[in-house]
Amino acid sequence: MKARALRLLSNWFLWIFLLIFWAICSILSPFFRTLSNFSAIFLSATPIALVALGQTYVVLTGEFDLSVGAIASLATAVASVTMEFNLVLAIVTVLVAAMAIGLVNGFSVTKFRLPSFIATLAMMFVITGIALVIRPSPGGYISEAFQKIMLLDLQGFPITAFLILVFLGVFGELLLQGTSFGRHIYATGGKTQAANLMGINTDRIKTIVFMISAVSAAVGGLFVAARYGSGNAVAGAPYLFDSFTAVFMGGTLVTGGIGNYKNTLAAALVISSLTTILQFMQVNIWYQYVIKGLLLLSVAGNQLLIARRGGYRFERG
Repeated sequence: MKARALRLLSNWFLWIFLLIFWAICSILSPFFRTLSNFSAIFLSATPIALVALGQTYVVLTGEFDLSVGAIASLATAVASVTMEFNLVLAIVTVLVAAMAIGLVNGFSVTKFRLPSFIATLAMMFVITGIALVIRPSPGGYISEAFQKIMLLDLQGFPITAFLILVFLGVFGELLLQGTSFGRHIYATGGKTQAANLMGINTDRIKTIVFMISAVSAAVGGLFVAARYGSGNAVAGAPYLFDSFTAVFMGGTLVTGGIGNYKNTLAAALVISSLTTILQFMQVNIWYQYVIKGLLLLSVAGNQLLIARRGGYRFERG
């Protein structure tokens, strides 16, 4: 019974921490417990959670995707050009382009055996260049209808953003915990050779998760475009940073094979809440980067330390 309670606490620790964090901040500042503040938190957390969805899957397979921020930026740039002609065509174009990018990333890693760090870093530079050609300066056209849908609110509460977060939490966990594909993701990250001997096509699994990563990053970029009402070739850059922080803070092991999405989602809310507090305290944006950098360094370093010591003893996922 005690071991079960400890496992339950470990699995939900970050959500408990988030609630305690919100409670303390609400006591310290009346502003924090306002509807407008929580609306800002959910709006800010949504693109982080979207980008971190695919990043979680990629890291679980033992790989990294450094192109997600550039993909989100490209999505805003393409949308700002194509939405002027047709909304549906614009969304389809963005998603198809993202799938193609994810496929190239997957093939680079699985067929050409390039380290994912190198393959996706190179892709990041390529995509950034393309985005700058398409949208050299912020601007363009984002459909008002699209903005109304993505930013739908009820008396100031962002309904669409909240529903996206709920959907991500359910979908992200069900895919990992309730499907054979999810179990294959864990097996691939746990030990690729053993997974291959079990009959799992690990190259296929990795290619698919890179495609999922690219598409989820593109959807995050579309949300950013709707929120700011324009395209920007560098708008998605911060989400590379935030996605890794959310994944590692959520407990997904740097070396793959262990982790889940529900804690990544909690971490995205923690990061968004921290950003909101820093902005409320009028902390300079450059110092915010320093704080986030130290946060990423600490959580990633802690993950590596635990992995080397063999500190994980609870079930995968």
